[in-house]
Amino acid sequence: MKKLTAILALAGVFGIGALVGLRATPAQASLCYYRCICSVAYKCCSTPTGTSCKAVPNAPIECPQVAC
Repeated sequence: MKKLTAILALAGVFGIGALVGLRATPAQASLCYYRCICSVAYKCCSTPTGTSCKAVPNAPIECPQVAC
């Protein structure tokens, strides 16, 4: 009886794990880089759905002062 209970418990845990794994969205790799836009450093990331940029105050690059 103990074996049957242990097997059923393991099967239940495995089934729940499989359901959660199937519903999770896969991680998408992205290519990120820094660029200067109007004298402000931005971190831009390209993904399969497009490119997004956000201003970064402490970026590892220095942007020249240019008029926009």
